[in-house]
Parts: sequence; C-alpha cells; structure tokens
Amino acid sequence: MNYYVDIKLLTDTEITLGFVWKKLYTQIHLALVEVRDKNNLTSIGLGFPRYSNDRFLGDTLRIFALTKEELEKLNLNHWIARLLDYLTVSDIKEVPSNVTEFVSFRRKQFKTNAERLARRQAKRKGISYEEALKNYENFDEEEKKKKNRLPFINIKSLSSNREMKIFIEKSKAKEESQGLFSTYGLSSESTVPWF
Repeated sequence: MNYYVDIKLLTDTEITLGFVWKKLYTQIHLALVEVRDKNNLTSIGLGFPRYSNDRFLGDTLRIFALTKEELEKLNLNHWIARLLDYLTVSDIKEVPSNVTEFVSFRRKQFKTNAERLARRQAKRKGISYEEALKNYENFDEEEKKKKNRLPFINIKSLSSNREMKIFIEKSKAKEESQGLFSTYGLSSESTVPWF
C-alpha cells in the first residue's frame, strides 16, 4: 500500500462518534461495493490508526490503496458528501517510506445470538427453525457478550435491513502482505501499514 487518505470523524454534543462511524462506514462500504471485482473483493484496505483493544476504534479512518488512481477512482467525495459537516478528509498522501510495521484488520464474528445461530443451522441442515432453536436452549448470550472486548461499528445491512455489529480485530504481521480486501475494507491476510 503506497497511498492513503485520512478521514477524521468530528463529534459535538448532539452527535456521537458511534453515530458518525455508522454513517461513514455504510458509505465507505457502498463505495467499495462499486469498485469490487467479480469475487466481491477490492484492492482498497482500511486502517484504524487510533485502534485500541478496549472497544475503541478511535476517531480516524485511513483508506489505503496501491496507487493514487485507485483512491481517485473510489470517488470518496461523492459517497461522503452529505457527511462533510461531521468529517475532515485529507488529500491523497504517500505512505511514509520509513514505515516498518504492518497490521491486518479483519471482521470477527462471534456466536452470541441463539436466534441467528438457529436460522443458520436450519438453513444448513434443512431442519425447521424451531427444531434448530431447541439446540440452543442453554445458550448463554450474556456470558458470550461479556467475553468480547473488540471494537465494533453498528451498521444497517442494506440487503437484509437488519442492524448488525461489525467487530474489528487487529493483528500484527511480521511482514507486508499485499492482497485483496472485503467490501468492508477488511482482510485476515492482507495488511496495511501501521503508523
């Protein structure tokens, strides 16, 4: 990754950081959907330079690409135009040449919802939802939720119209690994510079 754009989220007494993240991430996801390949992947990755393992993503989104042209093609201003009262967007910049650390940000899905797990099991095994739900009678959702301390972004799925949490896990990498990212800008293998 050679180029990046920083988007700083702004808040005030009426607008929370979580609200701005939700709106921004939805728009970035839509922009990445527009530039995806036939496998639903993109060469553009996201970074969270203020990421903390204690449920805090910070107030900055960093968007990476191999070339300046890829970031220009993303056409960010089109996608985030109505959010500009709550954001500052940097110009396209070169990644500093002295960067030696690389990380991956990946989506982490937890098994914390008995209804979702039952729907999935019913579909996979061809059984009724009620039958699948019985398999999760002793499932302790609250205990599972307590164990999860990863930062997340609330987002509304445009395909299912459901609210969901995108949990984001950061992993340090021994070396740079160029590759592709999901339309959420995340990958368990491809890395972005950490600075």
